Amino acid sequence: MMFSCTKDFKSINTNLNAPERISDPSLLLPGIIWDAANRNVAESFYVYGVLADQFEENYMSSFTNLTRDFSSGQSWANYGMIKNIYNLIDLSQKQGLANYQAAGLILKSWIFLRITDSYGPIPYTEAGKAGEGINFPKYDSQETIYAGLLKDLETANTLLGSTTEMMSGDNLYNGNIQNWKKFANSLSLRILLRQSGRKDPSAEMQKIIGNPSTYPIFTSYKDQAALQYLNKRENAHPIFLKQPSNWQGSEQLTQNLEVILKSMNDPRLAVFAMPTPASVTAGGPPQYFGVPNGMQQAETTNWNGGVNNQSTLGLLWAPEQFSLEFASPDAAQSVFMPYSELEFILAEAKEKGYITTGDAQTYYMNGIKDQFAYYASRIPSNFILPTAAMVIPPSSYYTQTNVAYTGTQTEKLHKIYTQKWLSLFFCGSEAWAEWRRVGVPTIIPGPKTNGYVPVRLLYPADEMLQNNANYKEAVKMLGGDGDALTTRVWWDID
Repeated sequence: MMFSCTKDFKSINTNLNAPERISDPSLLLPGIIWDAANRNVAESFYVYGVLADQFEENYMSSFTNLTRDFSSGQSWANYGMIKNIYNLIDLSQKQGLANYQAAGLILKSWIFLRITDSYGPIPYTEAGKAGEGINFPKYDSQETIYAGLLKDLETANTLLGSTTEMMSGDNLYNGNIQNWKKFANSLSLRILLRQSGRKDPSAEMQKIIGNPSTYPIFTSYKDQAALQYLNKRENAHPIFLKQPSNWQGSEQLTQNLEVILKSMNDPRLAVFAMPTPASVTAGGPPQYFGVPNGMQQAETTNWNGGVNNQSTLGLLWAPEQFSLEFASPDAAQSVFMPYSELEFILAEAKEKGYITTGDAQTYYMNGIKDQFAYYASRIPSNFILPTAAMVIPPSSYYTQTNVAYTGTQTEKLHKIYTQKWLSLFFCGSEAWAEWRRVGVPTIIPGPKTNGYVPVRLLYPADEMLQNNANYKEAVKMLGGDGDALTTRVWWDID
């Protein structure tokens, strides 16, 4: 009996479907992309959109919920994808599948960028290596991490197209190698500009923008990095499956976003937000009103006469039970990086003299116009408010004082930063990162906050307990107030 019980024990107790047992990269890639996209949506919805003052969320009103336990469930949880990505890269490299390897390097860079920008120093060079006996990885400085990300993206650009395998299982670009290259190089430009307060990005940015045949970049929203969900419940946009109680009356438009959009007569207001229930009931013109961020729940409930006079997240992201007629499982995407962001990166780079190619005003206008075209393309034909036609502004939009590319350099940069902040709506942590880098728009801490908007997240409690020696070294690297919500990350210099 003893022998019969242990015969073939290892094979019986081996999960052949575990990622480390999979031998085909096409089986790993879609799951990684899917997990990354869904986390991007969740973090946009619950965390980063609030910190960037685009959503008002009363349960985070005083930021007291930005605890170590909260942090471990947010951006730090992205580490859960790193092991699978390393498996993808290693497997692809061993099989000589350079396209899959490159996709893995790009996704690795995108994910690590999110994590490090949220915390500062993080485990990087030793992360995901428990199989090699590294259970307590060291933390790397953000400067080291940024250099590593740029190196990986350069490698990915070189690898793509160097082998001929078809990338089946690619649910981001459907095997389009050129679009993966565009993602890699556009992401490099994001990283280079973000660290520009510490390192002159001129040479590297010009190398990319000046040689489009070697370093292609996004050309419109049609090739930006965005996951297309499907018209099936099991493959629908994550918010489509939420209960209305977890959507309407929870994530309202902020007053800051409302005021900025109204000041420009910006048609994205009807995309980003729903009209107030009171204005719908009255049957008159739709009205949109936001709520100041950083209020307690009771104050939010009573603000401006209550929820009937408050705008929630737009219909594009509505759950199915909110409206069986209008809610869409696939109209909204998970946007990893929008083309419009790239154009605003180039506009700033040209305005500051980092690049010599192109024209700052042209880049700036391209970014704005593409935003409207993108959202118009996402509006289903059965929508009544907004329709696709409503999203395209009249020509007078571009000539108004607070939009036209005129004024001093400071005024022009402020316009670039404002439009970029708007373009990063629902793009994970990017609007918060850009606000920290440039300070636009002005965010006033709410009356029940601790008097500040957090500029980083706290390390998880598990790191303090289980990886304490390396955690302490990370705190030294952080400087400032140490592991605090008020300590700036490396690139956040003012």
